[in-house]
Amino acid sequence: MTVSLSDIADALRWLWLACGIVWIGYAWLHRVAYTRGLLVLVALFVLDWTLHAFADFAEQPDSKIPSDFALYTVMMLLAALAGLTAACLYARVRGMNVLTVIDAALVCAIAGGIGGRAYQVLTNWNYYSENTDLIADLAYGGFGLRGALMLGFVALFLFAILTRNSFWKLADAAVIGLALAQSIGWYGAALTHTHYGIALDAAPHDEMFASLAHIVRAFGYNFVQDLPDAYNLSAFRIPVQMIAAIFFLGLFFLLLLNARAKRAGYLFACYLLLVSVANFIFGFWRGDETLLWNGLRVDQWLDGGMFIFAAALVWLHAGRGRVSQRRILQHA
Repeated sequence: MTVSLSDIADALRWLWLACGIVWIGYAWLHRVAYTRGLLVLVALFVLDWTLHAFADFAEQPDSKIPSDFALYTVMMLLAALAGLTAACLYARVRGMNVLTVIDAALVCAIAGGIGGRAYQVLTNWNYYSENTDLIADLAYGGFGLRGALMLGFVALFLFAILTRNSFWKLADAAVIGLALAQSIGWYGAALTHTHYGIALDAAPHDEMFASLAHIVRAFGYNFVQDLPDAYNLSAFRIPVQMIAAIFFLGLFFLLLLNARAKRAGYLFACYLLLVSVANFIFGFWRGDETLLWNGLRVDQWLDGGMFIFAAALVWLHAGRGRVSQRRILQHA
């Protein structure tokens, strides 16, 4: 599935429109000079016109400029850019060095990209062992979030140690960007039919978690829609991609609402806690094949481990808060 430059330019037009509305509100509240405010709006108009003109030129038959791109790749790039922008804006508001956040993001992107792809290949080795030429081909999807998160946060921890920065502050900025990026990424999965939902007539679990799977799936079946899978086979499926996209968008705003009032590392712990629970539930709704162990997907077992780790972080933060409060009372 591909997308043309014209489609990308049309989609970006809505972004420029939103930026213009936000800029008008900002200029009004901060009494920005009318000439400066008008200049920014004109610049957005010129940018939109330039992008459409370039798209029209690139799509001409005699043009040698690439004009069609894999939709999955475009959505992943959009998710990465949006997530990085959100993390940098958060860092600026919190008084952090934005350049340090960008450097950390590049390191984590490389490590996370390697970890995510390796996780996807290892958990679907039966397929990739017969299609070894697709291991390095990202155009058709195939990215394991758990592998990306684990290796990415390890890289962030090492980066913080080597550069003598606070890991907790960097992690808070990272999860702000990750929540937004994952929302866009799941929406991209819905557009490209990857990570598709389980069909209504799927075989029931016959393992130790059969009762739990039945309860969770019964709730998800209330939202079934006629949707295709990665092989374009349509069936009544749980729209897990759209449910996950909405969840992560809501999580993004929830983290923003609590960004100022909490200590460093609290957003990171809450992100891990909520995401591990949500992804564990989503695992019962997913229909794409992966490794199973004792009735659960491998990623669900990893989500369980992540939940325990996150719960420990939240408990430690609560303990630190009580100790700080006692010290304040003692010095009062």
